[in-house]
Amino acid sequence: MRCVALTFIISIFAVTVMEIPAHTAQPVLIHVDDDAAPGGNGSARFPFKNLPEAVDTARTVVGPVIIQVEPGDYPLTSTLVIARSLELRGSTVQINDSDSWPTGQVAPGTATRIFASNPTLTRLVLVDRGDSTVLRDVNIRGFIIEGTAAGASLLFNRVQNYSIADNVFRAPASRGVQSVASSGRVSGNYFSGLGEGAIFNGGYASSPSNVVFQGNRAVHNMIGGVLLVGASINIPELGDELKAVVRDNDLSGNGGFGFRAFILRRDLGAPGDSQSSASVYALVQGNHIVGNRNGIVIDAGFPYRQAGVTCDTRVYSGNMDLRFTGNTLSESTLTPALITFTRSTAALTPSTLPQWQYLHGATFTIDDQEGILADAWIDHPAIDPILGPCPADAAHEFLGNVLIYNNVILPNGRNF
Repeated sequence: MRCVALTFIISIFAVTVMEIPAHTAQPVLIHVDDDAAPGGNGSARFPFKNLPEAVDTARTVVGPVIIQVEPGDYPLTSTLVIARSLELRGSTVQINDSDSWPTGQVAPGTATRIFASNPTLTRLVLVDRGDSTVLRDVNIRGFIIEGTAAGASLLFNRVQNYSIADNVFRAPASRGVQSVASSGRVSGNYFSGLGEGAIFNGGYASSPSNVVFQGNRAVHNMIGGVLLVGASINIPELGDELKAVVRDNDLSGNGGFGFRAFILRRDLGAPGDSQSSASVYALVQGNHIVGNRNGIVIDAGFPYRQAGVTCDTRVYSGNMDLRFTGNTLSESTLTPALITFTRSTAALTPSTLPQWQYLHGATFTIDDQEGILADAWIDHPAIDPILGPCPADAAHEFLGNVLIYNNVILPNGRNF
């Protein structure tokens, strides 16, 4: 199982990079320039003045479309919804450092900025067909993107073969990129001043989640750099598997974590709230994970015991299969790594454990031949330590979780 999973993960890189859209016709080019006069038609001579006009026009075009956006400022008062295949191409040229990572600085005169003029927007740009079917071939590159503290700058739902490249994601957005039940590649982007840089959620058979996160810099974010989640979120489909390659990124100086992987979050009352398990398979290679509060976090996510006074009757489980190689992990201010079968914050603050379950019958398999996780804090009890008012918490039941580190089954216990 493990060999097959990791072989598949490595193959994702080649497949995701090399997949070519089915379109063969010459693309229609739609021009946008914030300096244009109102009433344009999207031609080079009479460009549109704003992005919504261009995207609305793209919906009427048969065949491939490129929306070419000139440098300037492009405010959005409502969510920009992309519901068809297209390339949204900005003019921003980033300045990279000597390690080829983006610095967040851009060449003078190239800044192409999309931002929320409405601070209540929960999604700045939404890529979603809107009818629960799968969308393909959406590329977004060359922008400075500023969402709101209320949500995500870019949200992809059920999208296959996407590309997000060479963008700068700035404050105050809660999340830079969130990809749900979607497959694609995120490369050459700069994420800073956000809540979390990028989040990848699992998918299902007809819209899987196979992602490559490579060559990005996700630094100095309030919560974290990159997060992998086995389950889908905020869609009714029970996506339960994520396969990811996280390679050659700078994930440093973040307030919570550099890299995190957890099983699921499905809040009671939200779409898909019957789900109780999921899996994450990931290759984590060649990343710079320095100066975070917690360098690497591996945990259950949000395994609720109850929401308010309502008991959560689900019994949570799941699987992790993670390989770490060639990473630099240092200067963490709390711990280089945390591995727990409950919510990470509960493991760090045991007084909150009455709010969160431990997983049951879960398996975490970690390949770390270089030993960067050798000093990890581990929370792996044999029995549930909590008694509570909910029926599932009436006894200290056996948990049955398994932690395998470099092919050795580790004993139960807590080392911090």
